Amino acid sequence: MRKLPAARGLAWFTGSLILLRAQFVRLLLIGLILQFLMGLTQFGVLGFLLVLAIPALTAGVMQAMAVAERGLKPPLSALFAAFYAPDRLLRLFLLSAVLIASATLTAGIILSGSVEMMNQDLLTRLEQGDLEALSEIDPVLIQRLAMAVLAGLAVSGSIAYFSIPLIWFRGQAAGAAILNGLVGMIKNWAPFLVLGGLLALMAVPVMLISLALLASSAGTGGSSTILTLIMLLMMVAYQLLLFGAQYLSFKEIFGTGPEDSAPAHEEDQLVA
Repeated sequence: MRKLPAARGLAWFTGSLILLRAQFVRLLLIGLILQFLMGLTQFGVLGFLLVLAIPALTAGVMQAMAVAERGLKPPLSALFAAFYAPDRLLRLFLLSAVLIASATLTAGIILSGSVEMMNQDLLTRLEQGDLEALSEIDPVLIQRLAMAVLAGLAVSGSIAYFSIPLIWFRGQAAGAAILNGLVGMIKNWAPFLVLGGLLALMAVPVMLISLALLASSAGTGGSSTILTLIMLLMMVAYQLLLFGAQYLSFKEIFGTGPEDSAPAHEEDQLVA
């Protein structure tokens, strides 16, 4: 584990842009498939299984980044690479349970006592999917809900950031990967501060363009579908930028070597 200067945050950001440019179309296809799968998380048991599989699918994106870095075209099946390695897949599922528990606990602490502030009838309407009920919620409670969601994402994201590639590329146990990953992030807080600032700056034009597209699509017919597709492509491209920075920062902080290679598989097909 290396401690790096703050300037490496800029290197990870620019390196991720270069990595995306090298295999943009193929990585974009992989990102779109991932986005489609995440859209299915609302469907009962299937959705729950997909939520559990998020770390495994993230490992697949990391594998695609590693292939692209070598100048090769990553196969679409790289997204499902973790499902070819049962031992590491089990560790990734265990990590997923830890992430869900940590996010739920964090959100629960922030929202402690907030549910009692809501009318029972209002809660019932929300559970039934009545969107109009949202307008009747106390704005203070909405702020606490937003804070709870963001805090849960921050905690689970920090835990997952390095633990996923440590499990996938290094074969570490879930507990060791979580501990080493958190230590790696704390030890390199300076470059991550720079990287976070650059990613936040990049997010501003993405959000502004998305809002402009939403405004222009209001009241339009068939063109709204095209604008929605453009927004989707922008969001997926931004997510890939995050994944690229995640992979490059992991590689530089934790090093590379023979033990870093992930399990290989020969199939080059989309697994469904």
